[in-house]
Amino acid sequence: MRIIIAKSSSEAVEIVSDMIFNKLQSEQDLVLGLATGKTMEPVYKEVVEKVKASHLDLRSHRFFMLDEYIGLSTSHPSSFKSYINRHLIAPLKLVSDQFQFPTVGTEHLSKAGEVYEEKIKQAGGIYLQLLGIGSNGHIGFNEPGSSSDSRTRIVKLTEETRKANQSQFESGSVPEEALSMGVASIMDAKELLMLATGASKADAIKYLFNHHDDESCPATFLKAHPRFTLVLDPEAAGKISLNI
Repeated sequence: MRIIIAKSSSEAVEIVSDMIFNKLQSEQDLVLGLATGKTMEPVYKEVVEKVKASHLDLRSHRFFMLDEYIGLSTSHPSSFKSYINRHLIAPLKLVSDQFQFPTVGTEHLSKAGEVYEEKIKQAGGIYLQLLGIGSNGHIGFNEPGSSSDSRTRIVKLTEETRKANQSQFESGSVPEEALSMGVASIMDAKELLMLATGASKADAIKYLFNHHDDESCPATFLKAHPRFTLVLDPEAAGKISLNI
């Protein structure tokens, strides 16, 4: 695990956006796994600015979303498809065919995880997977109790996660289920890049540092990945010691 502690949240965002941009610039036919949430909004803003300034052509790259709510129309403003359209697709005038989204329609939902896994396989696998971390240690929507061999599947969201995401819904409640890449699906990526900012993530980061392969904190499984980079701001790193 490579650890980078930035001097500020803005510096942490800059570090992560630089890493993503450099991959987009240096790799041909890059397959990039994308995360969502407030933590990632400034990252995508920086990436958009860098791509526009460099006139980088992204037409050969493909993108896979980490998860999506079930029971929510993909056109709903709080869906992750709408999120990535606002923050990446529309600003960069990308085409929807470059993006793959977990299929969460009611028809054939039981097979949706297998279908998504096959799409990732056909794309040659994900090169770089961007990740956040939940305050309870979840990655994607792999809540506590998720196993290391879990694949893309339907997951039930904890009340803690739903409460944390309520601010993304101007009206209505957060869905109770989602389709999420599994821990094993995430670990298949060649590189993992996690960003954690803010004091609300400090306990989860402390637990990640001090435990290994612990289902109660799925993020701990990532430490076994040979190319896992963790970028923290001072608040998220506030409860850890590098002398452990």
